[in-house]
Amino acid sequence: MANELKYGDAVSLENGYSNWTGGFLDVTAGAQPGAAFAVQTASTAQRSGLSGTWKIASASGKADGTTVTSGDLVHLVNQYGNTSYLDVNGVPGAASTGEKYSVHTSATPNRVGTSGEWFLFAETSSPQDGAIRVGDGVHILSNYNNASGGWLDISGGGAPGGNGLHTAFTSYYANRQSGSGAWRFAQA
Repeated sequence: MANELKYGDAVSLENGYSNWTGGFLDVTAGAQPGAAFAVQTASTAQRSGLSGTWKIASASGKADGTTVTSGDLVHLVNQYGNTSYLDVNGVPGAASTGEKYSVHTSATPNRVGTSGEWFLFAETSSPQDGAIRVGDGVHILSNYNNASGGWLDISGGGAPGGNGLHTAFTSYYANRQSGSGAWRFAQA
């Protein structure tokens, strides 16, 4: 079928906050010790070259070119500079708003345990065959600590000095506020 995501695809991820105005997942300077980059959203998918471009890699051994399906376990590999992996890393500063872990990128697929593994869960697709397609709403769950790393989410301003919209973190909730935990893929 057309528009199915495949392992090895280069994509951007748009956030669903406030009717899809949450920006595009992006990396920037300002990472905490042990991390490659801070993660935020930006107003465009190409804020700084490939800073908003991600490759979908299987964390369970599926080959490039295989269709990505709802429930799959993946690595999201940022393509800026030396590639780096989306990763949970440390505790965010505002736990009172439902935040669980900070999100940065790491030079390795799993910095600690399963910190760089993520489950993709589609809200729906057409046809309803399990495949995730460009434009489908998805929720992204960290597999850290036996899938209890929280849902990929955004809040507040971008990373300091990163020209971003919102900071990425994980949340206890799949839809913490006005679509902040919803994402959709676009081909990069």
